[in-house]
Amino acid sequence: MIDDGGAYKLILERAVKRFELDLKAWPWPPERASEDWGTYWRARFEDTLFRVGLGVRKLIEAAKLSVEVQELPIGVTFMPLRGERFPGVLDQHRIEEFYDAEAARPDRLPLLLLCHAIVHSYVLVPCFDGSAHTGLLVQNFYLASDRGRKKGVYLIEWRTFVDDLVRPVTTDAVNGIFICRLPNGEELRIPTSSPGRESLDRYASLSQGNAKSFDKFMQEWRAAYGLPPNSESI
Repeated sequence: MIDDGGAYKLILERAVKRFELDLKAWPWPPERASEDWGTYWRARFEDTLFRVGLGVRKLIEAAKLSVEVQELPIGVTFMPLRGERFPGVLDQHRIEEFYDAEAARPDRLPLLLLCHAIVHSYVLVPCFDGSAHTGLLVQNFYLASDRGRKKGVYLIEWRTFVDDLVRPVTTDAVNGIFICRLPNGEELRIPTSSPGRESLDRYASLSQGNAKSFDKFMQEWRAAYGLPPNSESI
């Protein structure tokens, strides 16, 4: 349980800022990582991403992140599987070998689902760029869960991740908690930052804890944001 959601959100924000500031110091990583600085920065990237993904999950469990932020649409690019083969442990970084960039299409995913995919990621490949003037930068990264890698991979811009996911989470203000009783008798707490009922009803549907309720949530969510009804699983 997170006692102070505001403090925890500040910690997540500082973790991302620290990572970006350290990147700008390239090409001078810590002395112990100087012989393999590429591996060091990939590890730092994964550590930062997992801090955010797990942090959002903990905030949701503690009812400290409003459902309005949880369902925010995050812009991504979906690249479908090229054939029948999908990546394994040793070749998950070979994106172009398994996924079809020419068939890529834009899509949007709810913030909570993207964080869920980070926590359960199987494919997680950052793309770095930079110079002596700008320092090292993360341009974007590829993401797919164990199940999702068999259908395709998502490409997410780093600035989209920071501006459209991290910033709304760290600036979120929960103004109230709606409490309802589930059919199994359990009590559900739904944090909100708005008096509207649409997000509350969708979240109550999602919290039933089964595949049908998730499909219902995604169907209603995509309709609310004017997206096609079908979406690939991540």
